[in-house]
Amino acid sequence: MRQSLTLALLQARETAMLFFRPILHKYNLTEQQWRIMRVLFNLRSVDFDELSKKTCILKPSLTGILNRMERDELIFKLKPLNDQRKLFIALTEKGQFISKHVHYEIELGYKKIESSFSLEKLNALQALIEEFNALSSSTELLELNTQPIAEKQNSSTS
Repeated sequence: MRQSLTLALLQARETAMLFFRPILHKYNLTEQQWRIMRVLFNLRSVDFDELSKKTCILKPSLTGILNRMERDELIFKLKPLNDQRKLFIALTEKGQFISKHVHYEIELGYKKIESSFSLEKLNALQALIEEFNALSSSTELLELNTQPIAEKQNSSTS
């Protein structure tokens, strides 16, 4: 029997986080908060729906996390006057300051990974993951996800 791909990916994520989790704890940040801050640091301001997709955080969970981050003055929320249904999120000055410091230390974590695993292997792994993630937009995969369950079972056995 083949090893579970999803389990192997989760275990690899946990291994990677061993290099970064102590940094996040030092700054009293959760992993989800850091994912949000990292996206906002690179993009400045992001729509709520896009932030949910880019951070892989479900919208109901994201709402609570953002409320706590707003309370802690790490982010602020913007509602455009012309479309009250939209919500944009941005880092405060405090959030930007913390992000800069965390980002610097995260880079040091990557250097430790490179020294243990090698830059070539890390780059190859990231390239393979990007290629694998591109499957999520493939037409064949989208069609499989819209088939009724019985049809899926028949196509997966062939």
